Amino acid sequence: MRKRKLSTGEIARICNINKKTLFYYDKIDLLKPAIVDSNGYRYYTTDQIDILSKIKALQSVGFTLLEIKKQLSVEDISKGIATLHEQKQKIREKVNELVNVESALSQKIQELEHYKRIGNNRVFIKDDNEEYMYLEETPSQEEIITNYLLDGYHSGIILNVQDNLNEKIKITKYQKVENYKVANYKKEKGKYVGVYFVTEENNIIENAKKALLRIKNSGYCPNGPAFLKDIATDFVNYRNGSIPFLITMKLEDF
Repeated sequence: MRKRKLSTGEIARICNINKKTLFYYDKIDLLKPAIVDSNGYRYYTTDQIDILSKIKALQSVGFTLLEIKKQLSVEDISKGIATLHEQKQKIREKVNELVNVESALSQKIQELEHYKRIGNNRVFIKDDNEEYMYLEETPSQEEIITNYLLDGYHSGIILNVQDNLNEKIKITKYQKVENYKVANYKKEKGKYVGVYFVTEENNIIENAKKALLRIKNSGYCPNGPAFLKDIATDFVNYRNGSIPFLITMKLEDF
């Protein structure tokens, strides 16, 4: 039986794809027209609709065009199944990555909504879970750089606070890590007293000291280091170029 001949426009319309897509498939040797006449017109046959269906089905489960080209050339079903298993594993890894991204977004939204609700310079109590961290000493305030690009979603600095806030404070960068095996510090679970405050970039430590003074004058009994982090810069802009920060200390007794 003679196969029906379809123009590029006809097969594009039947398969609901763009003509430019067909030209690109031809260019990369993924799907070439069955017939090219002397005038340069391209024609496809009805059985090539099934090939287009395979291409779109493989794209729908995450295959790249190069991977699809290889898969279409496989005639051994065992090899084809093995490739599908490999793709399934890739999808599983992407799903896990998206779950982590969703978790990070949920945490950031929750944090920003809490900040909006509490406001600046007000002492409050919050429950924090145990966290594993990787610490890196920072020689001076001028070398403090913590952001998503360098440190991921959850990072900041630790201030080793003395009773006298006028003394020089030892500064350590921290990055939250999921695996305790790569951590060199554990933040304890418990109740933490905190303050949100806004500062310019060149005056972070001085304003952090003022926030710590509010905590010390609040009547609570914090103990240990202070955890300081920028809560907004990587995700939203704040007015006048200022940066909102959160500083917290664990309560000794509550």
